Amino acid sequence: MPSSTRSVLLGALGFTVLSVSMAPAEQARHVATIAFVEKPWGVALDITGYSIHINGVKPDGRRYFFATNAATSMNLSVTLEMVTGQATGQGCLAHLEHIAQTSAANIGQGITRYEVRHMPVIEYLGPAVRVENVDQFHLFACAGKENVYADIHISKKGFKTGDESLLRDVLASLDIVAAAAASSLDHFRAGSAPYLQGNYAQAIPYYEQALALEQSNPTLDKSIWRLLIQNLGMAYRVTGDLQQARTIFEYGVAQDPANPLFHYNLARTYAGMNDRDKAMQSLHAAFHNHRHRNVGESLPDPRQDVSFRRFMLDPGFRTLAESLMQPAI
Repeated sequence: MPSSTRSVLLGALGFTVLSVSMAPAEQARHVATIAFVEKPWGVALDITGYSIHINGVKPDGRRYFFATNAATSMNLSVTLEMVTGQATGQGCLAHLEHIAQTSAANIGQGITRYEVRHMPVIEYLGPAVRVENVDQFHLFACAGKENVYADIHISKKGFKTGDESLLRDVLASLDIVAAAAASSLDHFRAGSAPYLQGNYAQAIPYYEQALALEQSNPTLDKSIWRLLIQNLGMAYRVTGDLQQARTIFEYGVAQDPANPLFHYNLARTYAGMNDRDKAMQSLHAAFHNHRHRNVGESLPDPRQDVSFRRFMLDPGFRTLAESLMQPAI
């Protein structure tokens, strides 16, 4: 995968700085809900005064949310992780004990353990990373529902006695609520996490749902929509479903006929189906459109592409491939 495409894909997962904040003078209550697209519920927290920096899906599939409050020097992160079995209270306790043990060397004061609404919590005071003579207070909590663990981390730099309530108030606002219907972008992000890990079959259902939502109510940015078509078609092709790959790339070409990568991957798909003539037509269209568009990424050399290996001894195909790689006059 080209590095620029991977960067766009990572950005689409939600790992970009988002300017979501409110003016201090008019801070209406702001509740964020973090949820998996598969679940009808999510974890809700009052983040009034916070700016959201990350709200997406990690490449390993974990749902991640990160926000900061400049006025109080506080950071908030929430990570949702699915497990194979039931999330349990013992699982939460084990997770928090692991955090306690790995943090022991940096703890200035001892760890306090308690519960908030049956949710285990640990908190401690330690030096701030890379900041001398500044204390940072950490609060970790864990909650489980069905097969999902929620890991909550709230911290505050420049901690002073009495500031504990600022962190505990955020945690006290936590609730499990009904989640809004997932959007096409939500499904795209959910599919892109396994796609980046090479789990193409796992990505397909999410991408298909995203495409279905887009066809009924388009909301995606054009660049994200192109990635959706590209990745869904590639996922089908890599997993051997060439008929579905052809359907997706033909749809992409019909909607965006000047897109070189759609034509190129359609050519790859036709080659896999042993359709030489259509593969040649799509290859020609790919390079024709590429030369007439201002695109940053170059197309692969079909002479070196294993997708076309079966045709490289064919004189007509070889001549076309050679001509396509000649500099434009």
